[in-house]
Amino acid sequence: MSRENETDPRIDGLVSMAVSKVNELLASSETNRSRKEIGNRKRFARLLREPAAIAVTMGLTDEVMRISNPSRAAKSFRTVSKDATISGLGILDYLGIKIAVVGSILFPKLVMKAVRGRVEFASNGIILPAENKKLASHISKRLEESARLNINVLGEAVLGDGEATERFNSVIEMIRRPETNYASVKISSIVSQLITIDHTGSVARVLERLRILYRESDLHGTFINLDMEEYRDLSITVEVFKTLLDEPEFEKLSAGIVLQAYLPESHFYLNDLIQWSIKRNLRSGGNIKIRIVKGANLAMEKAEAELHGWTPAPYSKKSDVDASYTRLIDLALRPENAEAVRIGIASHNLFHIAWSIEVAKSRGVISQLDIEMLEGMANAEALSIAQSMGSVLLYTPVTRKADFPSAVAYLVRRLDENTSLENYLRASFDMKVGSPNYQDQKNRFEKSIIERHSISSDSRRYSKAPIIHNGEFENASDGDLTNPILRQSLAEEYSKILISGDHQIPIVIDGKEIESEVQELGLDPNENGKVWYRYSVISKSDVDTAISVAQSALSSWEAIGAAGRGSILQNAANLMETNRAKTIAVMARDAGKT
Repeated sequence: MSRENETDPRIDGLVSMAVSKVNELLASSETNRSRKEIGNRKRFARLLREPAAIAVTMGLTDEVMRISNPSRAAKSFRTVSKDATISGLGILDYLGIKIAVVGSILFPKLVMKAVRGRVEFASNGIILPAENKKLASHISKRLEESARLNINVLGEAVLGDGEATERFNSVIEMIRRPETNYASVKISSIVSQLITIDHTGSVARVLERLRILYRESDLHGTFINLDMEEYRDLSITVEVFKTLLDEPEFEKLSAGIVLQAYLPESHFYLNDLIQWSIKRNLRSGGNIKIRIVKGANLAMEKAEAELHGWTPAPYSKKSDVDASYTRLIDLALRPENAEAVRIGIASHNLFHIAWSIEVAKSRGVISQLDIEMLEGMANAEALSIAQSMGSVLLYTPVTRKADFPSAVAYLVRRLDENTSLENYLRASFDMKVGSPNYQDQKNRFEKSIIERHSISSDSRRYSKAPIIHNGEFENASDGDLTNPILRQSLAEEYSKILISGDHQIPIVIDGKEIESEVQELGLDPNENGKVWYRYSVISKSDVDTAISVAQSALSSWEAIGAAGRGSILQNAANLMETNRAKTIAVMARDAGKT
C-alpha cells in the first residue's frame, strides 16, 4: 500500500485533545444559545424520541404538502394526523392538529393554508427563501457572525429536460447574485436522464451544462461545489469534475466536489482526486476543495439494491461509516496535499470536528481546513466553531415559495436519515458533558479512531459475497450498469452484434435443428428495417413432435432425481449468466436501442 493510502497511528494520541475541544465547544454553545434555539432543541428532542411523531411529520411533508387540491389534501391530513401524540409534538402543535382536523372537513382550503403556514414557520431558518432581499439579508447577518453560506437551490425532482433547464437557470440566477459566493449543485439536478450504461454520452451532456455554470462561476466569483447523492452518479461526477478542470479555460479555476464516507469507493476517489489535483496545481496553480460528508442517500440506496438483487453500496454499519470518515480525514489533511487541495469537514458531530481540527493543527495545515454544518440545525454550535476557527461554512437549502413542499420533504428525509438511533445529531439536542448521550458518542468516536486503521475500502457493490440459499427459488440479480466490467462487456458484445447479419434461426426439437419452409424476418429498427436474421416458424406437426418427445423424456427426467434435475438447471443458469452481455446486446438491437 502506498503511503498516501496508509493511516497514521501517530495522531491516535490526539483523541484526548479532541475530547477537551468538544467540552470547550459544548460549554461555549450553551452561552451562545438563543431562547428560540433552546425551544427548537426541546422540540427536536421530543420529536425524535417518539417514532409516531416522526411518522406524522414525514406524512405531512411527503404526502399532505404535495397535494394541490385542498379537499384531497385535507383528507390525507386527517389520515396522517391520527397518529399525532402530545409527547411527540407538544401540547400546542397537538391541539392545533386536532382542531385543524375538525376544521378541514368544513373549510379545507382555509385549514390547509394554515397548515402550510405552520410548516413554513417551523422550517424558518433551516430552509431559506430564494427571493433576493430576504436571502441577501440573511447572508449579511450570517457574515457578521463569521458564517458563510453554501447555497443549495432545491426544487421538484428533475424528470425531463424542462425541469432540468428550469433548475439550471435557477442555479445560474443564484450564482449571479452579488451576495452569493458559494453554491452547491448536483449533476442530476441540471441534466435529465443520466444514463449509466451511456457513461460517455452522459459525461458529454453534463460537461456541456457545467461549462456554462463554471464560466458564470469564474465571472461572478462564486465557488461551485459538485454535490454527490446517488451511488450510480459517483464515477460520472468525478470524471466530469476532472475533465472540466483540466480544460485550458478552467485549469486555474478553484472548484469543489463531495465524497461520501459511507461509500468504500470514496477512499479510492480521494486518493485519485488528490494525486490528480497535485499535478494540476504544479501545472497551472489551480486548486480544488473536497467536501467530506457521511452520506445522504442511505434509504434509497438500500431500496434500490433490494429491488435489483444487489449488495447495497454503502457500509452496512454506522460504526464502519464513522471509521471510514476518520480515515478520510487522516488521509486528506496532510502537508503534501495542502497546496492543491482544501478539505471541508461537513458534520454535526463535534467529536469528529474537534479531531479534524487537532489533526490539522498537529500537521500544520489548519489553513487547509473548513468546518461545515447545516444551516439552522445547530446555530449555537456553529457560532462556537466560528469563534474558535475564525469562520464556519453553513450548507443552506433555499427554495422558491412554489417549490416549498418538495423542499421541506427533502429536509425531513435528510433529518430522518441523520437522526437514527446511533447518530450524533439525534443525541445532540439534549447533550451535556458527562451525560449518557455524551459518553455514548465519545465511545463511538474513540472506536472510530481505532477502527480507521482496519476499515475496508473494497467495494461492497462488486464484492463476491457468498450466496446463501434458504431452500426457495431466488432469482439472479439484475445486471449492475455501474460496474465498468459489465459496461465494457456490453459495449464489446453490442459492437459485434451491430456488424453481424443474416442469421438463420432454426427450430430445435430433441436436439435436432430444423429449418422450416415458412420463415419470418427479423428487422433492425435502427437500419430502416434491414433484415438481420430469419427464423423458422413452427408447424402443427412440429408441435406434435415436440410434445411426443417431451412425453417420452418424462421417465428419464424423473429417473435422474432432484439432484440431477437441479444440476441441469444450474448448468442452464450458468450458461445464461455467461451470455448475459450477449443476450442484452441482442435484445437491444432487436428493439432498436442504442
